[in-house]
Amino acid sequence: MTDLGTFVVFKPVSGGYVYRAPNRWLFGSKEHFLVTERQKAAILAALTSSTRPVLWITGISWIAQSALFGTLVSLWASRSGYSTVGLSGVIGAIAMIISIYPAFVISRQILLRRLRPILEDLPPTNERITSLEERQAIRTQTIQGGVTPISPARRRIVRIASVVAMVATLGAMISRAIDMYEPSQSKLLALYLANANLYGLLNIVTIVAFGFLIAIFGRNANQA
Repeated sequence: MTDLGTFVVFKPVSGGYVYRAPNRWLFGSKEHFLVTERQKAAILAALTSSTRPVLWITGISWIAQSALFGTLVSLWASRSGYSTVGLSGVIGAIAMIISIYPAFVISRQILLRRLRPILEDLPPTNERITSLEERQAIRTQTIQGGVTPISPARRRIVRIASVVAMVATLGAMISRAIDMYEPSQSKLLALYLANANLYGLLNIVTIVAFGFLIAIFGRNANQA
């Protein structure tokens, strides 16, 4: 199992180390603290002991929120008069994608709760750990610790699967437009009219979401 402590960076400075605490919302600025060797060991121990709970909480909350959100959207679509025959798969995919972020936020709150007793006694510092320093340190730690990062082959598989999903979704939108096409209409107008509904909106969100995955894994591949 992956040790969360492997992906924590401590920057050596005069008087100890600089530690960058996790952001509770995953994105945005992060607090930096000056820690001693003893405090560094305490932080690593807390993170290591949190590995299994964090992974379980992330997985369970992701599944629960996906099921809840998918059910609510399906009920709303049904009561609004939309046919859910063909929407269920798209709704499920969108629900899983949207639920990823709140699932990670919930698990991050649990992690910060475990770190709070340690962080409360740490003095803040103006020293910063840059993204480049973080990537280099994590790469060194993973190699020394025998932890294998995401391989280029896996990145390629994710990108290919995302492209296939995007093409299939776009194909479904075009198929609906073909069924509704009339000689007096332009093809672009038929495409718009066929997808100016909840089904079309979910398809667009799906394309954007998988496009985001392609961008993320493509960027990671360039940084590897």
